[in-house]
Amino acid sequence: LLAVETYNRPSANFRSGAYIVLMVIAWTSLFHAIFLRRRTKPFYRKKNSRRYEKIEGEPKRWELKECLQQYFKGDNPAVRMNLELFFRLRNKLEHCSLAQLDPEIFGECQAILLNFESLLISEFGERYAIRGGLTFALQFSKAVPKSQSQAAKSQQRMFKAVKHYVDTFRSSLSTEVQSDLAYSFKVYLVPKIGSHI
Repeated sequence: LLAVETYNRPSANFRSGAYIVLMVIAWTSLFHAIFLRRRTKPFYRKKNSRRYEKIEGEPKRWELKECLQQYFKGDNPAVRMNLELFFRLRNKLEHCSLAQLDPEIFGECQAILLNFESLLISEFGERYAIRGGLTFALQFSKAVPKSQSQAAKSQQRMFKAVKHYVDTFRSSLSTEVQSDLAYSFKVYLVPKIGSHI
C-alpha cells in the first residue's frame, strides 16, 4: 500500500523509482511468507554445510532473484518476467532520478501490483486481499510541466541508458509474454463526451 500511495502521490517527482524499490521489498516478503508456510526456510546456506550464512547474527535471507528461482524453478511465465525486469531495473535506478521513465513503464508497474494481489490471494486466501480504493492516478494536464522537461534534458544520457535496458529486456521476451497482462497491463484512456442522464 505504501508503494501504491507513493506512486499515486501528486507531488512525487520520480514515482516509479520509489514504487519499484517498495514493490521489490513487498514481493520478497510475500515469497518469504510463502516459503515459510511451506516449511522451506528462505535462507542461504554456507557452502558444503547445513548451517546458514549470517548477517549481523541473523540468517541471510534470499533476495528476490533467488526467490524467483526457487518458486518458478525452470518456468518463465509473464509474472516472472515482469519481476525480473523490476529487480534488475531497481539496481539501475538506485542512485538516480529519472522522472521521464514513469510513463515508459506504467504498464509493467500496474502489472506488478495486480500480480502481487493475485498471488497473495491464491496463496493465503481472499481475507488477505488488499484491493479496494486502488484506481488510476488522476492527472491535471496533458502537457508536461516546464520544470519536468528541463530535468529530463539534464538527465538525458542516463535516461537513454535505462530506456535502452528496458527496450532490450522487452525485445528479449516472446510475443506471448509481451502481450500477457501479467507482464504489462495496458490500458488506453480515450476522452469521450457523453450524456450522464
